[in-house]
Amino acid sequence: MSDSHEEVPDADAASADAIIHGVDDAPSALDQALQALQGGPGQSLADPGITLLAPAQLDLLYVGARMQAEHCQDGLLLLLDLMHGAQAHGAMPDGALMQRFVTQLHTLCRDQQRWHALADNAAYYRDNARVADRIASWVRVQPPTEAPAD
Repeated sequence: MSDSHEEVPDADAASADAIIHGVDDAPSALDQALQALQGGPGQSLADPGITLLAPAQLDLLYVGARMQAEHCQDGLLLLLDLMHGAQAHGAMPDGALMQRFVTQLHTLCRDQQRWHALADNAAYYRDNARVADRIASWVRVQPPTEAPAD
């Protein structure tokens, strides 16, 4: 015998779906901070502002950014392990907590990727001084950008 009742979409699932698709719309806090520190125009994953740093500073930036990327990855794995453990024991958090969980996963994932890109750029500029000098010359003549109005 077939089940003839119509399935009603779960409100919590719909909310989580909206968060998953809406999380990546705006620049992350990390992206905004890096842009402000570099004073560069718009978004650029090439991090042109760091070309003004000396090779030793680029090396420190590389090491620090790699450590932060690893920290984000550890956080991602911890959250996933916690969720797996909760599910294995039949515990499911409420919808609001799941929304926060998904948002935190997205934030950690984006930050991990951004820290990794910053580390890669620092290493590239450290190892390619001619490219860094050429970009630094361009950065020096750029007018300062204004902070967006809130």
